[in-house]
Amino acid sequence: MSQSSHDPDAVSVEIEVITDDDYQQTLAEQKHLAEQDKKAREQARQILQRYDQGFTPNLIQDIRLSAFDSLTVSRAIMQLLRLSLAEDESCAVGEPRLTYTRGRNFAIAQQCGQILYQLGGMPLMERVLTRLIPPFDQENLSQSWQNIGTWSVAVIDPSPTARLP
Repeated sequence: MSQSSHDPDAVSVEIEVITDDDYQQTLAEQKHLAEQDKKAREQARQILQRYDQGFTPNLIQDIRLSAFDSLTVSRAIMQLLRLSLAEDESCAVGEPRLTYTRGRNFAIAQQCGQILYQLGGMPLMERVLTRLIPPFDQENLSQSWQNIGTWSVAVIDPSPTARLP
């Protein structure tokens, strides 16, 4: 017995067929994003290592921020980076990363986002997210920043070329 298109129990299935070229391009984009993530994590390790040795780097150089505000912003960024690197210990490659939305990390991410918003608004938040946070954690951090100012997950561009300089 065939199911009618008017049957409320009928299940609609969509199939996407991609060419081999499209598939290869997707693989290349994923590889590029993974390389950017690896570089960002290494940069984060270096920043945190210098901080642990007693040096607080100025991670955001903006003439609109006072020296004290720049250090406050840098400390917030370092907290976010520390959470990201700690997640590396508990996640295997390819597992969903819930770095900033899990447990008390959410409160820390929210607090850091509030500091960034208060000192530089949405442009500073976006700058930190796209330039300093490893790409594999960007979407998750963006989700944790919901309801800060006018922040929206749509602020980040999902295309791999838009991430990291």
